[in-house]
Amino acid sequence: MMNRSKVTYILTALLLLLGGCSKDLGNYNYQDVNKIEISGILEGDHTTNRIFEIPYKDTLTLNPSVVGTLSQNDMSNLEFSWMVDSIKVAASKDLVYVADKRYGRINAEFSVLDKSTGLTTKYNCFFNVVNPYKWGYYALTEDKEYNAAIYCLSTISKSPKWESIFMPTYPELGKNPITLSGRKQYGSSASDFYNILTLGVKDAVNPVVVIDSREFTPTLFYSSSSYLGTGSFVFKPTQVVTDPLDKMVYVVNNGKFHVLQKGIIPIGAFEQSDYEIAPNGIATPFRYGKYFMSIYDQKNKKIRVWGNGMSGNSFAYTHDYENIPGISLPDGKEFLACSFAGIPSINQIYLFKDGNNLTSYRLDYDASYTPSQLVMQATGSMPAAGNIGYVFYDIMTDVWYMTVGNTIYSASYMGVQFQKFLSLPVSEKGSIVKFKAFDGKIMVAVNDSSAAKPGSIYIYNAKTMQLEQSFPNILDKIVDVHLGILED
Repeated sequence: MMNRSKVTYILTALLLLLGGCSKDLGNYNYQDVNKIEISGILEGDHTTNRIFEIPYKDTLTLNPSVVGTLSQNDMSNLEFSWMVDSIKVAASKDLVYVADKRYGRINAEFSVLDKSTGLTTKYNCFFNVVNPYKWGYYALTEDKEYNAAIYCLSTISKSPKWESIFMPTYPELGKNPITLSGRKQYGSSASDFYNILTLGVKDAVNPVVVIDSREFTPTLFYSSSSYLGTGSFVFKPTQVVTDPLDKMVYVVNNGKFHVLQKGIIPIGAFEQSDYEIAPNGIATPFRYGKYFMSIYDQKNKKIRVWGNGMSGNSFAYTHDYENIPGISLPDGKEFLACSFAGIPSINQIYLFKDGNNLTSYRLDYDASYTPSQLVMQATGSMPAAGNIGYVFYDIMTDVWYMTVGNTIYSASYMGVQFQKFLSLPVSEKGSIVKFKAFDGKIMVAVNDSSAAKPGSIYIYNAKTMQLEQSFPNILDKIVDVHLGILED
């Protein structure tokens, strides 16, 4: 048995220990750590939300804000480092970086070392080095010798100006340009896209070229050797149309219709038939696109509808629907334009002129997916005296547009009652040759043959209809334009 003195000693020791612990409570000093916060540049929860777009050879300047929770703006104990593509490019808070090493998405890291604590705070991001012509306003021109050229007003360059685009891998575009069109190719977000452009030039080694705007390099070539048929074939297209909803290019060569895809030119539709497609005469397909196509045959003065009998052989037309009820309604009228239409019960729509009168027609399909009838849709009058410059149907708004002189007129597909839509500044003496509306902008191209540089460009805000940029008489004769910009 433990004696009394030993028990007393143990209890006393425990009390002293407990008392000491209790006595020390609240006497510890908790010192805050100086936490470094980086702000003032792109923020986001993930590095993919912090992407800086830099045109190749342009300079990116970043001035981040660096603040310590204790040191505030005192940076005397801080060391900075900028790493780009795993190479240290700066030892300062601010970065001035010339993007002249390579294209593509490059890793970048900003580090702040607090020497007083030994802790490092990092900010990671991407520098996406792109061709300055990846996004922009594009214009296809021809000079007095009919040489084709592409110009771009970049929307990602810091000092935007119209510049001629030179492609080292394809330096000679050819002569007698026809068209420049395209579509967007999206990545992971609405702002992650580039433009796929289709260039058409009648007299060229490759009359049709598909171009990737990321480095502005051709990716598909179409030439006479691309033809699948036999015998003599010379590829000199007079029309080149990009399908707005599919990866197809439609061309008219020697009057005949061809569907281009994957670098191949198939045998023309009804190649042995005696027909010739009119300018603006391709009504690209919509709901029944893989099975039906409509064109206007200017040689025989008639609307023609082609199909493949729902065989599943996409875009290969083998059946000519010649006896559609109402198909002769436009006889004797001057054809202006046609298009597919994004309207319920209407597949294709056509516009004709007879003197001062305008008439539109629609092509209906029945429940068995065959063309059932051509019906008069609406009538109206010419909006103004003068030569018609450009007519087209906007599938996004279901509106007809027509240019006369330097004024654009518009009309609903329901009425064809054209009203003034936009007039260029009174100082402009030329006539509108093309215009396109996209991503909240309206781009208008004008040619004035009396000027040394006939081509002018006007850019309007489509929401306010206010003129935002004007470039009078800065380009050669303009043939076509295209918009490939980030929407406001």
